[in-house]
Amino acid sequence: MGEFRQGWRVVLAAGLGSGLGISGLLTYNSGLFVEGLGKDIGLSRTAYGAAFFGATVSLAAAMPVVGRLVDRFGARAVAAGGAAALALGFLLLSAVHSIAAYFAAMVALGLFAAPSAPVPFTRAVVAGFERSRGLALGLTQVGIGLAAALVPPLVGTEIARHGWRNGFVVLAGLAALGLLPALFGLPGRPTIAAGRDREDGAGFAALRRSRPFLIQLAAFTAMALAFAGMLTHFVPMLREGGLQIERAAALAGLIGMSVIVTRIVVGWLADRIEPAWLGAASCVVCALGCVALALGGTALAPAGALALGAAMGAEADLIGILTARNFPIAAYSRAYALQYAAFTVAAGISPLWIGYLADRAGGYQAPLLCVGAGLLVPAMLFAAVPRGCRSSNGSRQKNSC
Repeated sequence: MGEFRQGWRVVLAAGLGSGLGISGLLTYNSGLFVEGLGKDIGLSRTAYGAAFFGATVSLAAAMPVVGRLVDRFGARAVAAGGAAALALGFLLLSAVHSIAAYFAAMVALGLFAAPSAPVPFTRAVVAGFERSRGLALGLTQVGIGLAAALVPPLVGTEIARHGWRNGFVVLAGLAALGLLPALFGLPGRPTIAAGRDREDGAGFAALRRSRPFLIQLAAFTAMALAFAGMLTHFVPMLREGGLQIERAAALAGLIGMSVIVTRIVVGWLADRIEPAWLGAASCVVCALGCVALALGGTALAPAGALALGAAMGAEADLIGILTARNFPIAAYSRAYALQYAAFTVAAGISPLWIGYLADRAGGYQAPLLCVGAGLLVPAMLFAAVPRGCRSSNGSRQKNSC
């Protein structure tokens, strides 16, 4: 635990910064504003979905640039800029008066607040930890889970009392607080030797065409495409199955608890066993949970909630863990950002195919079975990820790559 005695401040700052970034504040709170926006500017659920997907795509498009900025200017400056942009973006959303303005503000938020995503925070943790890197990254991701649990009730209460515009102002204030961990807890600009940036760029160009990277990228993309949409459809599915809204909401909360616990457990295990096998195992567990839901109905909803949360928690952890384990640290930010971008887009598409299939089939049994079958693809890809691609000092291992 010597690394934690020296690096706990970075882990704390990274956890707080991630939770107060776009991944913690936008994703889990945007749905709270739909009713108010519908009454005031005529926003339909279809338009809301389109705007959120637009934000997802713009966020994904910006991620490779964010990775390069982190490598060039360091985690502190990039994360601080992202926190400021996120706060301004929420203030902009509080002032919209038309559907077009809302759509434009959401797309701009995804584009310019992308530096508040986990890339700079996980990069800072990776640089400071080696033996306990998995646990440190897992604790960093817990910040997003805590934000998902604590912020929506606060914002929902503000909306109920003072309206949706004030709700966005609250989110802006929380995003501005993200400046504190970024400025006072993250390392500054790295020292780059002459010509090193050009060499790192050439190295990453070769890395992203390599077989290990492409397999890992495909595994995370296929996993998100297969199951992430069930998180969005979980409560509607339970309501369709006859559960009251209070019970459905409680079971949805169980997903959040599972995410938090899984991130810590997976991080701890990843320091002791091969992380790729944890990815394969999480896919199998989630597949079994979805099949159980399809065949057993709402009686097995708790098991399904735990399985979905376990998959989400594991995937978020393993992107950083496997990237740090298998590839040079100098390429981490850009490699992580590219995988995170693919994961984000796939997670945005997943609810669309699940909803379409549910409408066509007249229920969620068929989508659940398809999710279960689809998760076998990333499970096999994780099993095929070459192990030991990089030694602890950053050198490549020829026998596995």
